[in-house]
Amino acid sequence: MKIPSSLLVALMLAASASAAEPARSLLPAASNDLVPTRLEASAKNQGAAAQLDHQPSAMSWALDPHAALDAGPQPFVKHSREYWIDASADDLQRGLNLATSANGALIRMSPHAGNGGLLDPASLLIRSGGKVHSAGAAFATVADEAALRAAGMDVPQGSVVVKLADAVGSGQLQLLAPSASGSYLVHVFEPQSAIVLSLGATRDTVLAGQALLVRASVDAGANLDQLSGMLSSASGHVQNFSFNRQADGSWLARVVPDAAHAGGFGLWEVHAFGQASTSKVSVPRDARTAVAVSRATARLDGSIQKLAQSSRAGDMTLRIGVQAAAASRYQLAAVLYGTDSRGQRVPVAAAHSAAWLNAGTGNIDLAFDAASLSASGVDAPYELRDLRLINQADMSLLERRERAASGL
Repeated sequence: MKIPSSLLVALMLAASASAAEPARSLLPAASNDLVPTRLEASAKNQGAAAQLDHQPSAMSWALDPHAALDAGPQPFVKHSREYWIDASADDLQRGLNLATSANGALIRMSPHAGNGGLLDPASLLIRSGGKVHSAGAAFATVADEAALRAAGMDVPQGSVVVKLADAVGSGQLQLLAPSASGSYLVHVFEPQSAIVLSLGATRDTVLAGQALLVRASVDAGANLDQLSGMLSSASGHVQNFSFNRQADGSWLARVVPDAAHAGGFGLWEVHAFGQASTSKVSVPRDARTAVAVSRATARLDGSIQKLAQSSRAGDMTLRIGVQAAAASRYQLAAVLYGTDSRGQRVPVAAAHSAAWLNAGTGNIDLAFDAASLSASGVDAPYELRDLRLINQADMSLLERRERAASGL
């Protein structure tokens, strides 16, 4: 029987569309990759997950091949020239001891919640060098709550900010508020100080049960005499932790976030506070940074498969295996690198895909469209980088691979 040529062509196209390269393994995880070692079927986010769409979605877009992208996540490092003090009315009436290391310090006083003790800026005094300076002489600038809000600052009711005049100088001084009542948070910020406390975690996300490493240091010429830390979850749970001085003068802490409070929306706050000094002065310093703590409800199962072009010529679809312990809508995101005329790897396109997965083993297809691939002007071989698995129930990062696959 003779098969019509039109039918033969259709069969050949169908066979081509259904063909796919054999599945292969992802590249081995690097030491700085985020990889779950175990999964947990947490019920914490099941309510949120149940409200998510079950329909798959995907998008991709071209990237500038000349753009310099970070190979991996860059944790935020806070540089602090400031500190906070909780002060009572008695403290302020007697004179609250403050230390500054440079002229022009800014001091903000905010009544604690429920405290009706509003301060009159004109009544504030500064005692320095054996002299008492009135508000007119002590402060170069004064701003009350109305002025601060007009400038776009969201401050508590009754807040006052003053900038110390150069005549006050720096060093040890006292802030006096004869009309103070209740309690206040006093914030001292020294924009001109050379004593800077730097605080940062070694990664921006950890998984429940993993240790978080936190490093702190001060700029050259100063020393950290003491340092303590607190880790606060988004729900308000607080863990105290200790720093240890290192041979290079920095301080390092290792803390395991309480797994019972992991997951959910919101970041955890890392707070370090201590005393920094030079040969001339000693001042307090506080610094805060943030990290995410995720529950590993899913992970990459280690497989990747390049599918044949199915919908539009020139598309690239990568089927990536995912093992889930809890049903949810999971998202994959990655950057595809290609090879330019010099043989260098350059970014080509970014892609995001999401799909509902039940508990067990499933797949998510990560698709790079033809227009995005052709716009860069680069060619194969391709490499998949910055592959991330996200649980959309709380947008928590579950796994990240700096280099996921090569030779695509």
